[in-house]
Amino acid sequence: MEKIKVLYVDDEHDNLMAFNSSFRRVFDVYIADSAIKGIEILKTNGIEILIADQRMPEMTGVEFFESILDDYPNPIRILLTGYSDINAVKDAINKGQVYKYINKPWDEYELKVTIENAYLLYQLKEQNNKLKNKYQKVFAESNDAIMIFDQKGRLIDYNKASLELFSTTKPQLNLTLLTDLVSNKIEADYIFNTLLNNKKGIINYESKLAFNGIEKTCLISASKIADNYDDSFTFQAIIRDISENVALDQLIIKSTIAAQENERGRIARDLHDSVGQSLVGIKFQLEQLKPNASKNQIELIDDISNLLSSSIQQLRSICYGITPPVLTDFGIEKAINQLCINYSKNNLSINTEFNQKVHALDKDLEIGLYRIIQEFIQNSIKHANCKNINISFQISQNKLLLALNDDGVGFDVSNISNGLGIANIKSRVKSLKGNLNVQSKIGGGTKIEVDIPLK
Repeated sequence: MEKIKVLYVDDEHDNLMAFNSSFRRVFDVYIADSAIKGIEILKTNGIEILIADQRMPEMTGVEFFESILDDYPNPIRILLTGYSDINAVKDAINKGQVYKYINKPWDEYELKVTIENAYLLYQLKEQNNKLKNKYQKVFAESNDAIMIFDQKGRLIDYNKASLELFSTTKPQLNLTLLTDLVSNKIEADYIFNTLLNNKKGIINYESKLAFNGIEKTCLISASKIADNYDDSFTFQAIIRDISENVALDQLIIKSTIAAQENERGRIARDLHDSVGQSLVGIKFQLEQLKPNASKNQIELIDDISNLLSSSIQQLRSICYGITPPVLTDFGIEKAINQLCINYSKNNLSINTEFNQKVHALDKDLEIGLYRIIQEFIQNSIKHANCKNINISFQISQNKLLLALNDDGVGFDVSNISNGLGIANIKSRVKSLKGNLNVQSKIGGGTKIEVDIPLK
């Protein structure tokens, strides 16, 4: 094991010799009789512990420490003096960053222990510097944006990738609030409150961030970095741009849904045109048998005819559910109203509200909205045990807002990923490049808000 490298600077020759004699067998000792010679030794040797006398003619110990602080910040500093000077102590701590203040004449054992303890601190400092340099390298070279926010959520540091994320410059991004970067304000409050109150922070949280008119879909992993007493802390966020991946996912989902809808239409047409027409034909042929039938045969024909009528009606309902013709023929508003009438029962009331007359929308958008509402109603009937469902449409120049809520039993939103119905709604919303917000609690009903950009 290599010896600890110690430099002792003192203008008194006897002190230098005494120090060298006492510690040269234990430490790798370097001595200098002036601050200038001490600096020369520092240039050529990896000094770990630096000891200096306070009272030197050309430069005091504190002044010496202060003068080399920028060039040699790592050695641990120990100040020796034969005088009890409280101002020197203050300067040593504040200006020279001194680890220990020891009176002369020194106690050999005390000084040895002090040097050994100072070396432990030096090792910790070196390890910290290595980790810091490694972090700075990752921070600077990372392809992901890394942002540091203060306790109030203001952006105080960030890497080059952060500027590239929004194609912006430092003066524009400085002190931007975290909550202002997140497009959805409900999500923004959730992220900030989670970082404040949850030690684990957030991991791979998908959200849309926007700055200077540029919006990106990102994965956010963030946590609170606090001191040992949690008195001072910052937030570190690692942000990955997944806009291209999301666009590809949306295209895949949209293509899959389009294929499903086409298959639904084909099945509905086949059922209506083949099975439906065959049942109608059978019923017609049965009716032709009545004039020559006996009373008992007529009763049997009527029973079979009634069964066929019921089957035809059921088949029409199935075809309607697969692809409602009212959606194609009359548009989304009438289709939703008809859907609500079909599902309304004596113990269930479904109310719709449109802030204005809904004109023809994009076909994919109309089908998507219809399926989202249909899924919500079916979920509410099947799982929520509700009495009332409200459906609200708000249409502006460039956005459609859909609000769905029921007064049912509700559910735990933390288990939202386990629900197939919600997953289907989420996929539909994603395919339409929209945002989804789900609010629910046990015993408190469920509310779903969807906003979708209009072309």
